[in-house]
Amino acid sequence: MTTILSEGSGGRATIVSDTNWSAVIAGAAVAVATAFFLTLLGAGFGLTLMPRQPGGGFFTLGAIYFLAAQAFGFVAGGHVTGRLIGPALESKKEEEWRAGLAGLVMWAITVAAGLVLLALVAAGGGPRLHGDGPRSESSIASYWADVLLTPMGEHAPVRGEELREDKLEAARMLAADLHPGNAAHNANREDLVRLTAMDAGGSFKATNARVDFVEARMRDELDAARKAAGYAALWMACALLFGAVLAVASAISAGWEEDKLGLSMARRY
Repeated sequence: MTTILSEGSGGRATIVSDTNWSAVIAGAAVAVATAFFLTLLGAGFGLTLMPRQPGGGFFTLGAIYFLAAQAFGFVAGGHVTGRLIGPALESKKEEEWRAGLAGLVMWAITVAAGLVLLALVAAGGGPRLHGDGPRSESSIASYWADVLLTPMGEHAPVRGEELREDKLEAARMLAADLHPGNAAHNANREDLVRLTAMDAGGSFKATNARVDFVEARMRDELDAARKAAGYAALWMACALLFGAVLAVASAISAGWEEDKLGLSMARRY
């Protein structure tokens, strides 16, 4: 679809595309820069003021600030897009539709740019800033493999390469048992009891109790990590949906502002 703006001196109509890509890209750049700046600012203050043992309220405030920073970035980008798309000879409804569509495209480009930035950060292997954050399955299994093979009382533990191999084997079996329906669960449990008795010592009852304890605690930690990841994904989805609404509304309101400004500057005879 195209929009006719005016007729030239030669009688030809001047035709432009509905999508002003320069305005959309400029708005996306403003949105990314604004959200990035506010996120860095909040992270700086948050890490400075974070207590040694932060509670759930501290992280809730951080999530709310993140939502506000993203929202402000989308509002700024939508406003810039709405002001730069330019006038066109069209009805009020068509003008609002064009501005809203430009704001939505700006939002999509901003989200894509944010995903690229996150991918670059993830590829760089950024370290975790707090030890109590969610961990992956491999790190959970490795930690509990160390706990499983810790010596019980007076026992001469296996040293060197043999102990490392036993821990790796225990971690692999624990990671496999994390998944429901694992057909080799019973065999893995027998091997875990054998490794625990050999490397940690203790009676048959004590080794079985330790294996049960480690598997239960490991599943609890994995469930907590999955829930945390699920809540974060839902919060991000809500933040992006809220940002899309704000970007469209901001672009449309910027068009209204431009119309009012144009009427106030019109010549009076």
